[in-house]
Amino acid sequence: MANTPLKLVVILVALAAAGFSFFYARRTAPACTEDGKYMSSVSECQAWGFDSGLCKQAVDKAHVVAAQAAPKTETMFQCELRFSDCFENPAGGFTPRPAFCLRADGEPKEIRYLEYESDRRNRKKTKEVRID
Repeated sequence: MANTPLKLVVILVALAAAGFSFFYARRTAPACTEDGKYMSSVSECQAWGFDSGLCKQAVDKAHVVAAQAAPKTETMFQCELRFSDCFENPAGGFTPRPAFCLRADGEPKEIRYLEYESDRRNRKKTKEVRID
């Protein structure tokens, strides 16, 4: 009888550890799972062998999502200080240029942009920020 509560505690701890591991692995998983190709421009899309019309449409859709959801700065200089690459937002200002995963269905998925951050030694490094 004394072993039963101990077994229950061990099982609960193991399940919690497994749940945390699954969450962490999913959170840090590389972009573009399920046989997609990761890209940010029409030329990169065409290099993967997609049709130029499909590429332009996918890049435009990703830009629309980024223009709505990503942060906006007033000048290109401010944007490039904070983000790795920027484009002019049709609604005004500048927005970070998104990268996305394009699968065979032609819809951009897993849209992300790169933002600069500093570590303890004040070195710039980039972090991916997922939009969708």
